[in-house]
Amino acid sequence: MRPSPPSSLSSSSNWSELHSSILESIFQRLSLQDVLTVQSVSSHWFSLSKTLISSKSHAQSNQIPWLLMLNPPDDDQEHKQEIQDYKRVRQIDYKRHAAEFQDQDHSRCTCIGSSHGWLIFLDHKASHPFLVNPFIQQVKIQLPCLYSLLGILKIEKIIDLGEYLIKYYNQAKNLDSYTTHLRQSVLYKSVLSSNPCLGVNNLGVVVIYGRTRKLGYCNYRDSSWRGLEEGKFCPYSDIICSNNNKLYALGENACVETWDLLDGKCVPTKKMEIELCFPLKSAKILLSDSRYLYVRRLYLVENLGDLLLVVRYIGEFVNGDNKAVHEDDLMNDGDTHPSVCPYKTLFFHVYKLDFDERRWIEVESLGDSALFLGGSHSVSVCSSVDSVYKKNSVYFTDDYWDRMEEDYLYGGHDMGVFSLEDQSVEPIYQRHGGSMKIQPPPCWVAPSLW
Repeated sequence: MRPSPPSSLSSSSNWSELHSSILESIFQRLSLQDVLTVQSVSSHWFSLSKTLISSKSHAQSNQIPWLLMLNPPDDDQEHKQEIQDYKRVRQIDYKRHAAEFQDQDHSRCTCIGSSHGWLIFLDHKASHPFLVNPFIQQVKIQLPCLYSLLGILKIEKIIDLGEYLIKYYNQAKNLDSYTTHLRQSVLYKSVLSSNPCLGVNNLGVVVIYGRTRKLGYCNYRDSSWRGLEEGKFCPYSDIICSNNNKLYALGENACVETWDLLDGKCVPTKKMEIELCFPLKSAKILLSDSRYLYVRRLYLVENLGDLLLVVRYIGEFVNGDNKAVHEDDLMNDGDTHPSVCPYKTLFFHVYKLDFDERRWIEVESLGDSALFLGGSHSVSVCSSVDSVYKKNSVYFTDDYWDRMEEDYLYGGHDMGVFSLEDQSVEPIYQRHGGSMKIQPPPCWVAPSLW
């Protein structure tokens, strides 16, 4: 008589009761997609998989971001050499990536940043944002339509003019407008309340939207977006979500609001308004004759328990000597065309918030930290974990949306690393000769640990 199999394997239900140490060893060898799939086997498997995902997500938050290049040129040998010379560059051919979703319009979508390792895209009609993880195939998280939040009836592309016509609900006020920069008419910035890998049910998405740059919010389960009408410091310049379920919103005047995200389950509630004077050192630059030479960008970053304000100064026209010049200076005697002097980031100021005294205090050194800024969720990391990166530095990508599309020779090019120690800027990547344009612009994305 053939012996019966061991009792531990005699019933399929016992698979759900495998010892935790065995399951943990198995889960460590699975892809994220597989771990998400096996969560449904039992409550025991669900609990262990959530613990694993949470621990990996925490480790991911301490990783130095990758520079994500979307649709890199295949025939640019200098580009390939630069990529080889610079560490931690992730290249994604998004047209090929889009085919994996079997979505013909996907390749025409616009990447508007990244948060917690996920890319945030707008569809080709600028109506429905969605999330994609560049390291995980076949995973797409769809978000509600933006039109009701923006008061938009529809958007039409005028082929002959190369512009978009935005039709609004209120026809009586004749608010319809034309724009060549659809992105900044819709979403200025977008961040996630948490990593979607930890579960989408509590996932919240916060946006700065419209030309007036107000705050909006939706939960993954919501069918529409909601404006956070309690916001006081509009127009907003930056938003970040902290690990303790707090949303920090930075006004253009350097004032800060604190909102409680409540685990992403409810609409955020405002907890604090911190009215602050704009740092005098930075304010003086745009109050002097230099105000016509620069435009500034403001960012919020959490670093080692401190809330930092970073002020970025971009020269509107920068010559070969890295000097900001007036537009009139681009035309010399005998020239028939002005010189091409694209905008370029020249320096940064960094401050930390003193919550007790309610003022910004200048930071002269970041120590071992490095900041990563741009159109993505602003982050800081300790550069000592990776000698490739420079401590006491600010890494940045191009987010000058107003001018990114104005010329075929540049746009998306303004990225580099600024040293607080010697106040110098070094390029991360440059294309030599010809067009400097990089479209779509690169962005920072947290690396996947799977």
